[in-house]
Amino acid sequence: MTVTAAALAVISCVPELSGAYTSWPMTALWAATCLTALAAVVMRRLWRRMPVFLLHLSLAVILAGAFLTHVLGTSETVHFRVGDTRTIGDTGVTLIGFRVVNYPGTPTPANFVSTLSVADDTLTTSMNRPCRHKGMTYFQSGYDRDGGGSSITVSSDSWGEGVTYTGYALLLVAMVWTLIARGGARRAAAAAALCVAAQSYAAPRALPCDVADSLADVCIYHNGRVAPLSTAARDFTVKVTGDDSYEGLTAAQFATAWLFNYDAWRAEPCIRIKDASVRERLGLKGDRAALTDFFGADGSYLLDDARPEYRAANEQFALASSAAAGSFWKIYPYTTADGHTVWLSPVDERPADMPLDKWHFTAHSLNYLAELAAAGQYQAMTAAIAKTAAYQHREVPCGLPSPMQMRCERFFTGCAPLLAPALILLIGGLVLFFAGRGRVIATVLCGAGAAWTAALIAAAWIAGGRIPMSNGYETMQWMALAACCYGLSSRQTSMTPLCLVTAGAALLVARMGHSTPQVSQVVPVLRSPLLSLHVLTVMLGYTGLAVTALSGAAWLAGRREPLVRARRLLMPSVFLLTAGIFIGAVWAGQSWGRYWGWDPKETWALITMLVYSLPLHDSSLPPFRRDRFFAVYVMTAFLTVLMTYFGVNFVLGGLHGYA
Repeated sequence: MTVTAAALAVISCVPELSGAYTSWPMTALWAATCLTALAAVVMRRLWRRMPVFLLHLSLAVILAGAFLTHVLGTSETVHFRVGDTRTIGDTGVTLIGFRVVNYPGTPTPANFVSTLSVADDTLTTSMNRPCRHKGMTYFQSGYDRDGGGSSITVSSDSWGEGVTYTGYALLLVAMVWTLIARGGARRAAAAAALCVAAQSYAAPRALPCDVADSLADVCIYHNGRVAPLSTAARDFTVKVTGDDSYEGLTAAQFATAWLFNYDAWRAEPCIRIKDASVRERLGLKGDRAALTDFFGADGSYLLDDARPEYRAANEQFALASSAAAGSFWKIYPYTTADGHTVWLSPVDERPADMPLDKWHFTAHSLNYLAELAAAGQYQAMTAAIAKTAAYQHREVPCGLPSPMQMRCERFFTGCAPLLAPALILLIGGLVLFFAGRGRVIATVLCGAGAAWTAALIAAAWIAGGRIPMSNGYETMQWMALAACCYGLSSRQTSMTPLCLVTAGAALLVARMGHSTPQVSQVVPVLRSPLLSLHVLTVMLGYTGLAVTALSGAAWLAGRREPLVRARRLLMPSVFLLTAGIFIGAVWAGQSWGRYWGWDPKETWALITMLVYSLPLHDSSLPPFRRDRFFAVYVMTAFLTVLMTYFGVNFVLGGLHGYA
């Protein structure tokens, strides 16, 4: 196991050796690992301890399945133009149709759908939805930018995949059985951890308010200007839900929930649909739709035409989708050599002259925040958010809003939507008008209205750096201010209430216009529900391993008690990490047509699993029974977690660069 882990580490760090993962020497090393493990099983008669025996047997089955895939499995990617016919094996395959389902109004693909004719049968394959036909599996793997062609990966691996997935199932049963058989505190801790992992959909619906607020202070390129993210979050929330909050969540919580907890929100009926014909087309019983309601049973987009009545719903759908996909979050500035600043989202293409370190930060940091959110590490998340803000100020030292501008804009976006001031002025003016008295009250109301409106105008002026007179909302604000000032200056008793009514009506119209702002803009492969379970399970494992490492440090510092608990925690942590790895493998099998690809992230997760598996064999490896050795080992072993979690993202890259 040690030699295997070391070999994998070397290969992962040397790009020229990438072919060595599946070389015969490496295959022989895996075989030797498997055979020596089975020899130990026989020598120790582990079948008398059925959970442990099944655990080792399942790993042997997984390796056997991987060998069958290596020897018998086939996979090729074939490019088609619509109408082309290719011979794959002994079968003629024709691409009879292809379409890219974009988030409306954005260039970001939401799905790729290919229609194939295979041996007189018509098949449809799309991202994360492969189709099977007579032992062959067809995966959607790419498309031509002009929409006239598609790349299809065709795999045949019924033996290898079947045996491997059987091994995964045996492994899950064995891990749960082993933990239960150990009894006591370990059983309780493991059961709780596994329950949390199994209920990935019960994760918090949104970030805590303080964490969301810290993210809301980050700048974002929104509506043609640099603004606090809180502004974009409120615009997003109003556009999607029709209100500036949702079910007790602030706008910042609601908007960021789509980025960090998409799987829980895509089925949430929070998109307010006003048009009756749209509701009928989507089959809604009320006026609320979920993102999943916009798709038919075949994955087609139900509002995919140019009818004017569909426009508003398409904008809402596009906005929610772009928040989930990442294109909405243009929070990474980059100043080019000629002095121009562009704002990028994590899914934008890299500018040609952008240094790799800045590109890695742009492409990866939001997903790092997502990992922290999935693990509930909110303190670390707040610190990471602060690093994003610091990056913005380093990249654009003179072009970002000042702290005063940020505060003014947050005040403006928080107070401008309030309906109460408009109603107070309007209703107060009507009551005082019909009552025919109350001059003092009317004057006070006019003064309050003037102060309120002037504060909003001043806040917008400071935040935007210009006189706010460019749209209907802003002109209505000036109208309300003028009406209040006129009421204050009028000596006629009946005029002051009318000024209040005018001011109230102007604020009401302004508020109505501001409640429906025009706001524009999940990589398809990331829309699999297995992703959240994969991430959460792995993060639970990492958390346990981190606690174990800290317990080792405490032991070296003279605190002996934590190490006893660390020993009990180690097995559940390794099992959670292992489960997460193989859940990710199933996800990869559904997405890319292969359950293992030797990507650096998955390779280092496997290395971590192997490294931490050694202390579980303390009956065979006596040094692990000594507390000092165990403490030093688990501290050192945590470097593999750091490499998997951080090092791969920023050094090795790969398919998991987003994670």
